[in-house]
Amino acid sequence: MRYELLLLVKLFVILFKRERYYDMAQRRQKVLLIGATGYQRNLDDVRIECYDWMKVSGIKSIRDFDTIIIDLLPLVSQELRDTIDWGNFFKKLDFAVAMDVLCNAGIFIIIGDPRFNVKYNGAFGEDVEETFLHWTGISFYWSSEPGDTVSFAEGPFYLEYANYIANLEQWKYSLEACELDEKKMSEYFNLLVLKEKSMSVRLNKNIFCKNRYENALSFIIRYELVENKYSQTKARKTYGPMIFLPEVSLSHDEAVQCVLADICDIETDLPEPAWVDQLNAPGQEEIDEKIVHIKERIGLEVKTLEEADAQKQECRKCLKLLYEREYALELVVRDILRELGAEVEDPTENNKEDGWVVVKGGDKTYEGVIEIKSTRSDTFGEDGRKQLLDWIDRGRTLRGKNYKGLFIGNNAVDKPPNEREKAFSDSWVNAAELSQICVFKTEDLYVLHLLNSSGKLSLGDLWKKIFETNGILDMQEYMEALEPKDITAKHSG
Repeated sequence: MRYELLLLVKLFVILFKRERYYDMAQRRQKVLLIGATGYQRNLDDVRIECYDWMKVSGIKSIRDFDTIIIDLLPLVSQELRDTIDWGNFFKKLDFAVAMDVLCNAGIFIIIGDPRFNVKYNGAFGEDVEETFLHWTGISFYWSSEPGDTVSFAEGPFYLEYANYIANLEQWKYSLEACELDEKKMSEYFNLLVLKEKSMSVRLNKNIFCKNRYENALSFIIRYELVENKYSQTKARKTYGPMIFLPEVSLSHDEAVQCVLADICDIETDLPEPAWVDQLNAPGQEEIDEKIVHIKERIGLEVKTLEEADAQKQECRKCLKLLYEREYALELVVRDILRELGAEVEDPTENNKEDGWVVVKGGDKTYEGVIEIKSTRSDTFGEDGRKQLLDWIDRGRTLRGKNYKGLFIGNNAVDKPPNEREKAFSDSWVNAAELSQICVFKTEDLYVLHLLNSSGKLSLGDLWKKIFETNGILDMQEYMEALEPKDITAKHSG
């Protein structure tokens, strides 16, 4: 009877895991193992990519994996943790990436003690210090009291963890509680809309190993999208799991093997020890030589690809005219003006004019000062035009010259150009005409760049027209000169 019961339990586990991995079974399972090497596989049904902590920069996209195993066991000291490029790592794994994985039937498995803080440079070069687990969107509260009492929740749902937990002889910490980080939640979920629909996000925590004080030693966390109606709460969607496993008495490689075999259903061999790597098997030298030649060819192709990609990025720089804002927009505007034949002097002071322009044509020299403005609004406010008048006055005061004011703007930057409304009010245009400034948009500058690149633009005539225009630059002749394939954006003026 006992034997039959065990068979039934095993069958139940097989069926349960088959359902859990059903989506993965439709395609090759892709596993990312961070923190251990030597388990690489590239078979018909499974692919495992391994990255040492010192080489996490090589990870291309965490979103592209079904199972992400984060092995913290090698990070045994703060000194070792401080050597990791955490800034690069958290560019690849943040809350949005984690939710994308979990919302698409992905799994995170964290092995080892995750209670440490990390320091790195943020996106703007600022110093950042956060908990390692900040990417989960969860605040964890830990107890540092050690012990050796282990209570495992025996049952069919947790049998895949039994072998691993059987080696948990003592522990140094336990989880007292955890809660959602509301700020993180708002980065991924529209909490106001959910509230209007009587819905919310909550944590579902399953503890399958705990100590005598009911604190969690090993546990599973899932996000749940729940509906709150009629004094009842009902889960509508579940995202996860994230599985947390403590360090056990197994060796590092044995622990990783156990996780791959029991939780991921992937049987693996132990990686070769360092001393075996020094030995050559019969026939290996010829294969090694072939590998060297292949790597050399790949290296050349990678270099060629990188150069082509850099050329592509430089070529597409002009497209920034259609969507960029503020400082990044200023850089590309000045570069395009230079390509159109202008000498452009970069600004030397912050919050002043955005550059000085000189155009020489025959015996005629045009000189101007520019204000580059961007806004998410459909129309420009008065501030940009008034600033340009200040820069004209600065030119008279500081340089003794009467510069032509050039206002170059990008409005409704979040919309494609053909969906943008009229950028300037009638009063704005009248004031610009009276102030004798020339006004055009960055999408106009893009059109001029297209015509110049195809040899259809007379730069002398263009600059003469710009410096003789008071108000909005008339773009009709330039728009008519475009081929239909050149631009799909409709000039909105």
